[in-house]
Amino acid sequence: MNDEGAKHVFISYVREDSDQVDGLCAVLEAAQIPYWRDRKDLGPGDAWRAKIRTAIRSGSLVFLACFSDNSRARDKSYMNEELTLAVEEFRQMSPGRVWLIPVRLDAGDVPDWDLGAGRVLSDLNYSDLFGKDHTAHAARLVTTISRLLGEKRPDPATALAAVEQAASADRADLLKRLTKEMLLEPSRRIELDDLVSQEVQRVLAVLKDTDRLTGPLQGTNEDQIVRIVEEAQELWTLSTPFCASLQVASRWGAPESLTPWTSGIRSFVAAAVKPESGKPALIELRHLPGMIGIMTAALTCTSSGNWANLKSLVVDPTVRDSYEQKPTPIIEATDPYKPFSGTTDWVANSLARATTAGKNLDEVLKDFTERRDGKYHTPVAEWLHHILRPLFSDQWPDDDTYSAEFDRAEAVLGVLAQDATNVRAAANPQKPSWSRSHWHGRSTWRSHSHGNPVTDLLHEFETQGARWSPLASGLFGGDTDRARAALGGYQTSFNKIASRRF
Repeated sequence: MNDEGAKHVFISYVREDSDQVDGLCAVLEAAQIPYWRDRKDLGPGDAWRAKIRTAIRSGSLVFLACFSDNSRARDKSYMNEELTLAVEEFRQMSPGRVWLIPVRLDAGDVPDWDLGAGRVLSDLNYSDLFGKDHTAHAARLVTTISRLLGEKRPDPATALAAVEQAASADRADLLKRLTKEMLLEPSRRIELDDLVSQEVQRVLAVLKDTDRLTGPLQGTNEDQIVRIVEEAQELWTLSTPFCASLQVASRWGAPESLTPWTSGIRSFVAAAVKPESGKPALIELRHLPGMIGIMTAALTCTSSGNWANLKSLVVDPTVRDSYEQKPTPIIEATDPYKPFSGTTDWVANSLARATTAGKNLDEVLKDFTERRDGKYHTPVAEWLHHILRPLFSDQWPDDDTYSAEFDRAEAVLGVLAQDATNVRAAANPQKPSWSRSHWHGRSTWRSHSHGNPVTDLLHEFETQGARWSPLASGLFGGDTDRARAALGGYQTSFNKIASRRF
């Protein structure tokens, strides 16, 4: 890439940072962004300077200045010479032009190089290519460079693959940011749909992996508990990027734009209810991604009043009943208890305790065995409440509000599931097992001291009637009698469970 008139990026760094710069170059290569690296790619002396100046004047060069403790410790370096030349050129550019981009390879400061007109280098926006935000910053840098070079934005899937190639980082942060950027931009919807579909396929590949379902589950009872809990933790890690994107789409999207996420949740539930042979404890864990997706959508939609989105995401979708081959609403096909129905409640309790207390599983099991810790009333709900908290940190910075919204979302899902069972029971009176919702959680024990979310929903309905927002959005078929029956039926079961837990 020695054509100085071509569109490219110049990377300035000290040799001690070569390994980290290798990662940056991998990102640029995967995103098909040309770059110049090291003086070996240019001529020495004046020829080198002339080529850089020519490339700068062409308006196609982006200059990345990579700083670290290594560069800060060097009084003399080729990087300093390159940066001096870059600053000279930058001073001649029109105000506001983005061309010189500082990159931090560690947490140290960007040096205060004088840029003229009262500006210093540290005043410019920089990119952090280290730490837990490495992924998001790398992807943002790729997008910025592509825009500055006048190129079409890189395909999100390509950018994501490029970032993963360069570093192992958090996919969830990146997918959440990309969803925010692309959701409301029609020209990028196809790219976003492809990106979400890619995440769905990653999850489905694991749910359909029959080798995982057969075990082995060997060793002592404690060994088997550890194995199942670790599998549950892996399924959540795998599902986190999808849920992060779903949280943004549920809040800001419209029903007609939610197809990738609706299809994803439905596919997860469909994979979970498909009959398979293997270890029941592992087979039932397949319910986790779909169940967590439903809870994520409910928590987002109920708190923001996006009832039409909730209808689109978790009420309307159905899967094929594995026994009677009839459509079954997904909120009836799965629930918080299904993932752990193939094992003892020690698994769910160990998972919840290890996650909420930040302990390893051996410690948790020992605490249970020696009775230093007791079981949770609702271990799955406690786990859900904890793992979903980071996805909503930007929406509710305080924990009390988050917990109250979580309670309300549980109650809304419970009432909607009760409506689904009521409808099916009316059509099939010989099936009493369809008469009760199974979406009960931590709100059942919290209702004694933190308010009863079911009572609150009933009050809203009785006060507003047909104008109640969930009804007006088409939930319960828009039928007040159906809504009343669902609320009343769920309240009955909720109060019975709450009374026992109190």
